[in-house]
Amino acid sequence: MTGPAPRRTPSLWSGIVLGVATVVVCLLAGEIASRLWDPAASLWHWPNSLAEAPEPAPGAAQFAYDPTLGWAPVAGTSGTMLGKPLSFTAQGTRAHNREAPAANGPLILAFGDSMTEGYAVGDDETWPAALERLTGRPVINAGVRGYGLDQMLLRAERLIPELRPATVVLAFIADDISRTALSVRDFRGKPYFVPDGEGGLVLHNVPVQGASLPSWIVSAREMLGRSHLFGRIVTRLGQRPYWTGREIGTEVDPFIVSCRLMDRFAALAKREGATAFVVALPEQGVFFDARAAAGQREALTQVLGCAARAGLATLDTSPAFVKADVGRDIDAYYTMMHFTGRGADLAAREIAAALSTGAK
Repeated sequence: MTGPAPRRTPSLWSGIVLGVATVVVCLLAGEIASRLWDPAASLWHWPNSLAEAPEPAPGAAQFAYDPTLGWAPVAGTSGTMLGKPLSFTAQGTRAHNREAPAANGPLILAFGDSMTEGYAVGDDETWPAALERLTGRPVINAGVRGYGLDQMLLRAERLIPELRPATVVLAFIADDISRTALSVRDFRGKPYFVPDGEGGLVLHNVPVQGASLPSWIVSAREMLGRSHLFGRIVTRLGQRPYWTGREIGTEVDPFIVSCRLMDRFAALAKREGATAFVVALPEQGVFFDARAAAGQREALTQVLGCAARAGLATLDTSPAFVKADVGRDIDAYYTMMHFTGRGADLAAREIAAALSTGAK
């Protein structure tokens, strides 16, 4: 008489297959749910969002690769940006007030990011253009969109010895501090500094190279770029800029770098015999988000304090914007997150007053 057949013990491999199949089914269900939740998504069209080239910013054709700075204006070019004139001089600085009589007096040289360059406004609507009209002194606008404090300083080291200004104004927003901890911003490579043990800074990524993601990240992006669910997850984790390749961090402390840049800026101004001012400009978001406003206030105050300790004159223009009650009529002062002509005029008046009396 034959006994019952022995029970077969599930093999390790069958367990692994079952586990993998369960995970795949769950991920597929999550992907479908994620797409159903988002009205803009499709169940049938799964493009690789990471392979889609980003839209170039207005006026981007007038900027080109620079091996030291990452990117810079193309000297002598002119065109339009959002329907307004965007022109650069033979020195690669933004042109302004060309129809007005030539200004006289000691030269003022202004450095900054797009708030200084004048994104979304015409040549004569930037704060350096307004500053020239207010002071009667020639002002050169060396602001460049997207720059961090590190790129501003490197551009200053290039232009100050060449142009020999009497006064240098370095204007920054809170985000310019964070940009010092990036090697890639807006999909473009940039230089960056790493603090050394002696209180100095060591320059990296010069000549500037583009994004250099680890190979496993590149492979993962190729495989998962079509997943709406994964895109949602990395967004919730605050990692979307890194995942898309738009930003790549360097893991340095941006406040340490920014403070040491103030020391380097002070040494440059002293060496070239120029009077230097460091100016903080408010971003539009501070008038809507109290938490963001507090964070930006702390960041600006910290870097302005470092500048003051380095012997630099400082100015915070934020109180003037608060006093003007900008938040009640925000569109009069900001457009597309940048100054309008009216906002630029307000900043220029504060800077002009500081230049005439000596900022504290």
